[in-house]
Amino acid sequence: MRSDIKAFLFDLGSVIVDVHLDNFLPVLGLDGKISVDEAVEKYVSSGISSEFERGRISFDEFYERSCRLFDMDFEKSRFLKAWKAIIGDEIPGMFDLIQRCGRHAPVYLLSNTNEPHFEESLRKSPALQLMKQFFLSYELQLLKPDPRIYTETINRVGIPGNQIFFTDDREDNIESAKKVGLQAVRFHNVGQLESVLQKIPV
Repeated sequence: MRSDIKAFLFDLGSVIVDVHLDNFLPVLGLDGKISVDEAVEKYVSSGISSEFERGRISFDEFYERSCRLFDMDFEKSRFLKAWKAIIGDEIPGMFDLIQRCGRHAPVYLLSNTNEPHFEESLRKSPALQLMKQFFLSYELQLLKPDPRIYTETINRVGIPGNQIFFTDDREDNIESAKKVGLQAVRFHNVGQLESVLQKIPV
């Protein structure tokens, strides 16, 4: 790992905050009626969740289409509560790690997310307050691993990609980031990332 890093770029879900997909169904009252995998497959095959994370549909439309997807008339406030319940607490040790990175160079966020999930992440993660700027899929209208989301982020940061360190928990996102020139390393846990970054004077 080179020490010429001028910016840090972090993913959000399963990197800064935990993600609990299994919290969604019980809050909706669907626990035991459908599995988490089946629910995920419904969202993936319908394209609803990716449209929501690209900012192409509003929460109201996402809610209405989710009701049709599950053939259920969910109360909107209960659905929102269930959707936000997917976002867990900040991962222990991440605040200190990001704080140390921030002493060396600006820290940014690049996340595939949607507005309710990001609002819940802001509420639960003090580490996000340490960041200079957020690059969010629903605002950029692009999703990782699309290379365009990385090039757009690099342009907005204003630093060459080879001087930006990026970490994400998904291998496809890491490989795409590397192709556009980012110093990208897959995230497994805080200790592993600390070991990767130990050669950087933070």
